[in-house]
Amino acid sequence: MIEITDAASIIIKRSQVEGKVIRMFLAAIDATGANYGLALGDQEKDDLVFESRGVKIYMNPKDAEFLSETIIDYVNDERGTGFVIRGPEDEVSACGGCANEGSCDHDHDSCDHDSCGHNHDDDCGCS
Repeated sequence: MIEITDAASIIIKRSQVEGKVIRMFLAAIDATGANYGLALGDQEKDDLVFESRGVKIYMNPKDAEFLSETIIDYVNDERGTGFVIRGPEDEVSACGGCANEGSCDHDHDSCDHDSCGHNHDDDCGCS
């Protein structure tokens, strides 16, 4: 349900603090849908735990009710620097808007994304 990109996993792993977990929480529900945030926190008894790229994300089950396929990315570009949490329906200038979205794995391994710093095949079609 939660996919973490390479760029995000590197930053999250650097940010981890002993005795704390990475929590994802429901920040708001608006016309665009559910909006989530990330923070360091304490593990709760009933937390759901999602793991991707060696990073565990803890979440209150009530906050997870609106969760669908979610991608956590980290960007550092002209828009700013920080984490971006998006669903598959969100329009982005990366895999989500890719002409070859079906073959693009959204983990920066098959796309030519400036934010990840890798050289990839140009046939992905990502912009």
